Amino acid sequence: MCRHPSCRVWEIQTGQMTTLHHHKGVVRSLKFTMDTLVTGSYDGTVAVWDMKLLTDITLKSSTDITLKSPTDITPMTLKGHKGMVLAVDLSDTKIISGSEDMTVKVWDHLTGDLIQTLCGHHDQVRCLQLQGSHLISGSNDNTLRIWD
Repeated sequence: MCRHPSCRVWEIQTGQMTTLHHHKGVVRSLKFTMDTLVTGSYDGTVAVWDMKLLTDITLKSSTDITLKSPTDITPMTLKGHKGMVLAVDLSDTKIISGSEDMTVKVWDHLTGDLIQTLCGHHDQVRCLQLQGSHLISGSNDNTLRIWD
């Protein structure tokens, strides 16, 4: 596992790389769609990146980024876990995070507001999967939970 507090994004056709810096701890999990990148970190936060903004980036080299627009790319930061964020998932309306603090948090995708905290695991939440109207979480307590 890479122990670094950044996330690297490659443009497949050109091979150009963009490094996104935000977290203060190792990036442990991520989920990507064409419009959004969600990262979970050992610093206990979730970062939500608007991938459409990356189209405004000009790369000088793999480590030097110049933005065409005057504003830097700053992700929306979701704070609320009391431990490392170990798993993330997302849909059009929700962002889900699972943590060392044994909770699963459901966030509003657009506003970043915390919608709900799900408690029920007795150890770290290590994996998540949204499937239709259900959320499945897996934990080091050797259980899977299905949430409606």
